[in-house]
Parts: sequence; structure tokens; C-alpha cells
Amino acid sequence: MKKILKRLFKITLLVFTTAIVTVATIIFSPQYLFANKMEYKNFTVYSNEKMSNDIKIVLDNAINLVKKSEIDDPGYKYNIIFSYNSLLDKIDDKLFGTGPAARSRGKNIIIKVRIDSKNNLAFPTFHKACQENLTCLLAHEMTHCLQLNKYGIMKFNPFKHPEHWKLEGYPEYVARKTELLNKGYELTSEIDRYINLESKSTDTWISAVDEGGCEVPDFYYKGLLMIEYLIDVKHLSYDKILNDTASENTVYQQMIKWNGSNKQIKK
Repeated sequence: MKKILKRLFKITLLVFTTAIVTVATIIFSPQYLFANKMEYKNFTVYSNEKMSNDIKIVLDNAINLVKKSEIDDPGYKYNIIFSYNSLLDKIDDKLFGTGPAARSRGKNIIIKVRIDSKNNLAFPTFHKACQENLTCLLAHEMTHCLQLNKYGIMKFNPFKHPEHWKLEGYPEYVARKTELLNKGYELTSEIDRYINLESKSTDTWISAVDEGGCEVPDFYYKGLLMIEYLIDVKHLSYDKILNDTASENTVYQQMIKWNGSNKQIKK
């Protein structure tokens, strides 16, 4: 009887260990699950569907945004994995929840939603159905990869990382730099818009800048505005922002004060 129990224990342990290793391999090396592979410049793209050449234009535009970042690494190689409706997608949903439209893990950028590369669109459905700029989505996740690349896993990991406004605000700033440079865009107007939206909303989600009906968690948009203020107005580097010990509320109130003063000067 003892021998039978011992054997059953070994078999159970082996099955459990194999399952853990299999799931870990799928999560951290998911590219092997996909039938199609395309190499292009700094990217290796994986998908179960054959990718059209339209994706190359999207990738070019994304890397043009990211290369303007101070933490860019021109030699960095990205794995872009379009996982919509795949086995990886289902496992990821079970383990981590249905969550965001995309995730970055190491060098892997996993796009979990349906895309239309010809029209540069992604279609999130988690919070609400909407249309998102695919270039911006990729550039945001690429910047997360570069945060990990520059500062290391001890400073950027799921359990230890900078405050959310610093963590997510900078990728938003990089990804939306083209929009921020558009004629007619003004930081002061966006700060006013944020204050107005926040005062009317009881939700933690808020309308993003120029998105097709999409909303983002409040701290994404707030973080974007604060990072833009610190970099474009205060002329701080991202390094200095990360190392600054001022609280989120302190920086936010400084931005609000500047916003009010700046509008007074314009009058």
C-alpha cells in the first residue's frame, strides 16, 4: 500500500510539475504556439493568421515614436505576438484576467485584441467596445519593454515598480507624442479637460486623448499630463522624474498652479 501511495505521489508530482513548466513556457515563450512568423527590422511578428504588409507601416510608425524617447535602444529586438482568440489568449485570460488590450513581458508584446493593420486600428472590448490607434498601442508597450531594458527587473516588475503615474504616464507620453505636437493641442486645455472630466466622473476610467470612443484608467491620462508637464515645461528627464521623491499630489498641485498662472499670463 505504501509503495502504491508513494508511486501515486510521484506521478502526481510529475504531472503537477509538468503542468507548471508547460504553462510557464507558454506565458514566457509564447511565440512557439503560432503558425506564422515575420521578421522585419527590429521586430519578429507572430500570428496564427498570415500578416499583410500593412503591418510594416504600423511598425515603422511605432518605432519612429519610440526612438525619440531618451530610453530608446536602437538595437533592441521586439517580439510582437498577435494572440487574439488563440490558446495563449485563453490561458492568459484564465491566469491574469481579461484585462488590457495588450501586455508586455520581457521582449514579448502580446496584442490580445482584434486588429486591422490596414486602417491602423485595434478593437478593445474589456471596458467597452471601441477603436484604438494600433501604432500608439504598440509604441506604449514597446516603451514598457525599454523601461525594463534600461532600469532592470529589480525596479520594473509586477511586484515592484514606480508609482503608476510614472510607470504608465511615460509610455503614454512617448506613444502620443505626435498628437501632443499637433497644431491646436495645448497642455493647458488638456489639464482643464481632465479636471472637468474627473469632477463629473464617479468611475476610475476616463476618456483618453483623441481615441475612438476608448477610455483609459484615470492614472493613465493624469500620468500623461504630469509627465508632459515635467518634461516639456520643467525640462526634466525621465531619469530625474523616476528619482524624484516628490509625491504624486505635490507634482499634480504644482502642475495645476502652473496651469492657472499660464492662463493668467495669456490673458
